[in-house]
Order: sequence, then structure tokens, then C-alpha cells
Amino acid sequence: MPELRATVAIVRRHIDRHFAIDFGMQFALVTAIGYVFAHLFSAPALPVLICGTLAAAVAAERDHAAALRRVSFFAMPLFGRQLARAHAIAPALGALSIPLGYAAGTQLRGAGLGPHTFTIAVLATVVAVLISLSSVFRDGLRAALYVVLAIGAAALMALATAVVPERALALSFGIAVVAGFVALRAFGETLARYDPVPAP
Repeated sequence: MPELRATVAIVRRHIDRHFAIDFGMQFALVTAIGYVFAHLFSAPALPVLICGTLAAAVAAERDHAAALRRVSFFAMPLFGRQLARAHAIAPALGALSIPLGYAAGTQLRGAGLGPHTFTIAVLATVVAVLISLSSVFRDGLRAALYVVLAIGAAALMALATAVVPERALALSFGIAVVAGFVALRAFGETLARYDPVPAP
């Protein structure tokens, strides 16, 4: 199956030594943040918003954009939607260092996240990454708009956690499914239109 082999090749290209270093550094940094601010950010909605915001910022980072724009990826026998899924796997996995680090930091401080809060933080992180990915092929205000949308999706989950905590997990899962699907479709269309070879 050439599509599967191409997808695996893209994921393996992303998950290299630099990926491991970035994952470890992000995990350590967010662990420190969680440890220092655990008691200040005790409301369940705040970790969700923090994790989503950090994930949106990391996904839109310029070095990451340069890696995604490598010409060799676009020689793969994949359509836009398939490319989008292949490109999204590694960033989503890498961003999991954020909720994992935050949970570790708060646990070390004796104020660990509850399972529902942690799950919602993971959902917010993944959705923020999927939305922010479309920003890496844009510049200026258009790129910033996707980052704002990513933070907005995380903020919706945080709001659900604060307003209706008993239904927050179900609502957040619904938001994650809808927003993630739309984000991947949008990212696929972006990749389908993107020309990695500049015009002479």
C-alpha cells in the first residue's frame, strides 16, 4: 500500500532526534510551570486553557513551519487530506508533552489534575495543534488567525469545564471531534493548494 508507506515515511521523518529533544524540553519546561503555578491555577478550566494555548503556539512556531514546507514531502503519492493526516500525527504526539508535563508538575506539588481535567487538557492540546497547523503555510495576520482560532477552541473547552463541569468531558469531546475534523479538512485543502516550488 503506497499510501500507508508514504504516511509512515512522513511520520518517521518528523519523529527524529530533534523531535525527542523538543519533546523532552517541552515536558521539562511545562513540568516546571505546573509545579510553580499549581496552586495559583487550581481551577480546572485554567490547565485546559494553558495547555491549549501552549500547543497552539508550539504548532505555529517558525522552525516547525520550515520543516513542514520541505519539498520532499510533496513528492509522496498522497492527496491533500492524506498528507494532512500524515503531517498532523507527529505534531499532535509532540504536543502531548504539554499536558503530560503540566500533570507531572502539579502532581509533584501535591495538586495533581483530576482524570477528567487531564483528559480535557489532552483534547484541547490536540485540537489546538490541528487548527494551528494551517498557520504554518501562511504569514502575517492570516497565520495569526489560525492561532487565535486554536486558542478559541481550547477556551471553549475551558469554558465548558468551568460552567458545566458535570458535562464538560462530553462537551469537550464533541468540540474536539467537530473542530478536529474541520481543521484536518482545512489543512488538507491548504496542502492541496500549496506549491512548494516557488515560481521563477
